[in-house]
Amino acid sequence: MNSNESPCATAYSRFAYLGIDNGFTGAVSCLLPDNRVFARPVKFIDLGKEKLLDIEENRLMLREMIAAAGTTKDKVLVVYEQAQVMQKAGARNNFTNGKNGEFWRVLLTLEQIPFMWVNPKDWQKQMFRGVRGDDTKVMAALVRRQLFPEFDGSGHNRSQMEGINDAILIAACARENRK
Repeated sequence: MNSNESPCATAYSRFAYLGIDNGFTGAVSCLLPDNRVFARPVKFIDLGKEKLLDIEENRLMLREMIAAAGTTKDKVLVVYEQAQVMQKAGARNNFTNGKNGEFWRVLLTLEQIPFMWVNPKDWQKQMFRGVRGDDTKVMAALVRRQLFPEFDGSGHNRSQMEGINDAILIAACARENRK
């Protein structure tokens, strides 16, 4: 430890924050203790008429991110976006959103990884402070580029990047709230 560095700063720097945008076009991100970002789209199984989040692939992704952070589960906080009932979306879409939210709750519980969920409006309000606009996907891309200009999203399509941007900002919001 540097003699000018406080013990609190050292403890904070070893903490990793994971953000999850929980839809099929969502993503998982990890803000590493050295401020690098690791993010990937969620993995799902396409059954034709239905999609299911892939248990084993998403479990492995979580484990890889924690290992990349060089920390242990007790030095990680996962925050995932809470499923919202949307009147205009219809019953099937609302059911799927609820099912995906429950998927992450169960997986994180079984993996014994500390977690909490956040309402989309809450993290967006915090992370979009001072940004004018109505399109949350465009706003998320702008704020993500401002906060993490070194993140390379090449190799991902537009839909994947929208999920990745949200996941990164959810993790950033969690980190901001823990300071």
